[in-house]
Amino acid sequence: MLSIDMLPARYGDCLWIEYGDPGHPRRILVDCGLKTGYRAVAERLRGRPDIAFELFVMTHIDADHIAGAIPLLQEFGPDRFREVWFNGRDHLPFPPDVLGVLQGQIFSELIAGRGFSWNWRWNGRAIMVPDDGPLPAVELPDGMKLTLLSPTWERLADLRKVWDEELERLELEPGTALDRLEERPDLQPDALGPARIDVEALAEMPYKPDTGKANGSSIALLAEYEGKALLLAGDAFAPLLETTVARLLRQRGQERLRLDAFKVSHHGGRGNTSPGLLDLVRCENFLFSTNGSRYHHPHQETIARILRSQRDVRLHFNYRSDENEVWDDSDLQDDWRYEAHYYPKPGNDGCTLIL
Repeated sequence: MLSIDMLPARYGDCLWIEYGDPGHPRRILVDCGLKTGYRAVAERLRGRPDIAFELFVMTHIDADHIAGAIPLLQEFGPDRFREVWFNGRDHLPFPPDVLGVLQGQIFSELIAGRGFSWNWRWNGRAIMVPDDGPLPAVELPDGMKLTLLSPTWERLADLRKVWDEELERLELEPGTALDRLEERPDLQPDALGPARIDVEALAEMPYKPDTGKANGSSIALLAEYEGKALLLAGDAFAPLLETTVARLLRQRGQERLRLDAFKVSHHGGRGNTSPGLLDLVRCENFLFSTNGSRYHHPHQETIARILRSQRDVRLHFNYRSDENEVWDDSDLQDDWRYEAHYYPKPGNDGCTLIL
């Protein structure tokens, strides 16, 4: 069994993954969104000391991925998260976009101060793709294989250059970020239809890659279990994913990467899913984690590129929004051979997909 829940995290990511024995599954948490993501995870954990995660992956420091993790780690300790993967300031090669540096510093100090196991499979060093050789891969208990696709040393270097600049702007010394928590209630634990669109025209629009340094530092993983494959793209750059996926295909002697699900990068942003990347994969399920607020994701160009490059796909949205309801069009679905699924549904607080 392999399943993924896209929990309601507003315009961010909070992914609850289970695998193994359905009665006693292993678990992975990828990001924790904003405070709504924290609340969704905490609600499942409270009163259930038997629930723990093999791994908590914090892909990068943008607030819509990391803000909810800060109250989560204040409320729940290392007994709930056997391992944490996160590239903090001290893992970066030189002295992100400014969004999230404070949260990244606080998160780092919580991991260290509360005794979480931090990047131990990487000998406490940066989680990164080397310039050559096989892509790094880790096997978790019961056979879950995780292959690293992003970031590279160069992308982490880009992040370090602005991390220290933002600390200086905040007048914040490393090691003192936890003192700022009192000023940030959003980081504290809780007290207990537009016209029919032209897919072909959208797919033809020029692709311009994302250049945000925090997004470029994002951890992206291929999770494989019992013949099922799930690509967790975080907010990673499409050109880098093109390079590492192509490298993996050469390594395996394959032409295309067969996926059962693809959690689309950067919530479906037009700069993070390129035609070239889509040409390298074949996938049935595309997952979009966002309520559309603030950045108006997913962008129509991204979905149009998916529909033109793939066939018989299912689009999964963990919210219904002004941005995505245009795809709930039966004629459009017939023409382009896809289905659109919207969540949450009664009895479920997120989008659950069992692969």
